[in-house]
Amino acid sequence: MTSLIESQRRRLLRHGFIFLFVAACLGIATAILPHPRAWRAAHLTAFLTCLVLVAIGLVWRELHLTERQRSLGLFTGFTSAYLGLAANIFSAILDLPGPASQPGVPVPMPQAAILFTLLAVIVPTTLIAFGLVMFGMRGEPDPR
Repeated sequence: MTSLIESQRRRLLRHGFIFLFVAACLGIATAILPHPRAWRAAHLTAFLTCLVLVAIGLVWRELHLTERQRSLGLFTGFTSAYLGLAANIFSAILDLPGPASQPGVPVPMPQAAILFTLLAVIVPTTLIAFGLVMFGMRGEPDPR
């Protein structure tokens, strides 16, 4: 069990640093591609995702979760992270308006269907992953 937990922890850290690299690349995209505002949003979101994945990786050993809960947490966390990155890049390429970036501007319909489908997966998977981490932080740490 301990080697599985350690393997999952290293996977979380590795993917966190993959997001760090992708965030740096998106910073270059901000400078050279059209729609810099949208690319900057993707760049900053990738940095924040990096921090979240690394933070979860750092507390992974401390979580009081079953093996199934850990597997579900990993699956939902990676799903929300990578689909969120895909949605941000999709939005940046097409310069789709967002509720924060351009309030009140409707998203064109074919693109809106894709974006809302992605969001319908991203939002619940993010909530499940964060909920499992918070649930796993209950109680006192195990004595070692």
